[in-house]
This record gives sequence, structure tokens and C-alpha cells, in this order.
Amino acid sequence: MSGYIAKAGYKFILFFLILFVLSLLFGILPLFFAILLFLGLYFFRDPEREPFSDDKLALLSPIDGKIKEISASNFDNNEVAKIVIKKSFFDVGTLRAVSDVKVAEIRKRHGLFLCQAMKISEFLNERAIIRFEKENIKFVMKIIAGAFSRSLEISNVTSLKASRKFGFLGSGEVILYLPRDTKICVSVGESVKAASLLGYFEEGKRDE
Repeated sequence: MSGYIAKAGYKFILFFLILFVLSLLFGILPLFFAILLFLGLYFFRDPEREPFSDDKLALLSPIDGKIKEISASNFDNNEVAKIVIKKSFFDVGTLRAVSDVKVAEIRKRHGLFLCQAMKISEFLNERAIIRFEKENIKFVMKIIAGAFSRSLEISNVTSLKASRKFGFLGSGEVILYLPRDTKICVSVGESVKAASLLGYFEEGKRDE
């Protein structure tokens, strides 16, 4: 299944497959369990994605989803550009690197998996904060799990190449806190695919 199904889904697919086989053997709702197996395969699908651009300053999307917000914001007492990507049940959940980067820090906080329509979910849901460095450019990614996530899968890595896989998100949001001079090439409401172009970093600049 490697290359077709995300590693995070192996145990679920195996479980659904066993249920389907048992349903065939005992004649108990085989169609129902076949649908469950199909939904599992669809949910954890993992198509290959090539980087949209080989420009070293290109900023790629970390996941499939829809641009929910683009704004000026504040993070760690710094002015930053903020991009929020909402990942739904129907989007591919594989997380990919937005550029060639070093991973300075990964902090994960366990929590709930509430529907994100509930405002309290922003504070209670499971999340991870990842700090990246790209030469003299520093930026942060926050990942907040949603209702269709049962866990937040993040690989323990120290460096990543552009579009390289590093985790899985069932549903939720990926928030990028970028240097304020980042050139953003997408708009709110636009659908994006992992490894597609979000914008460009400014060479020689960093978010202090």
C-alpha cells in the first residue's frame, strides 16, 4: 500500500478489511462493511505530489484544502503574514514540507477532536507547532486537528525537502505564520493542493 495509502491509515484499513472479510464469511451486512472499507481507502489515500516550482524561494501548500484566511497578524510579538488552510474530510490529509527547510522545534499538545464550528475547539483540540528555518528565514506552522482526526501524526524530523511528507491530518486547519514581506499568490476561498504554489519568500529577509 506504500505510495497509495498514508501510513497513518494502515491500521484502520486493516481493521476495516478484517471486518469486511468476516462479514462475507458470516453473511452479515457485507455491503455495509464494503462501503466502510471504501471510505477508509478514500480517506487515507496518498497520491504522489511533485513541487509546483523548483524555485528555492517558492512557498508551497502543506496540505490539500481551502484558503480560509489571509491576514496580517502577530505571533511571538512579531508582525507576520498569516495563511489559514482548512482541510475537510474529502481532501487528501498528507502533510508536506512547504520548502527546503530545517526543523528547529516540534511541540505537540494533546487535546480533544471537537468540530471546528465550535469556537472552543480552537483552544481544546489537539495541535502541533513546528518552527522552521530556511537559511536566514524563520517561520512557524500550527496544525489544529478537527473532528475527523483521531490523532495528529507528525514525524520527528530535523530537515525536509520541498513537498516531502512529514505527517497526516484527518481534518482541521494548517496555519502558516510567515515573514511579513512574503509574497502571497493565492486568495481567500481558493482551493489548493499540497505542493501547489502559495507564494514566495523574500530573499535576504527574515521575520525578526
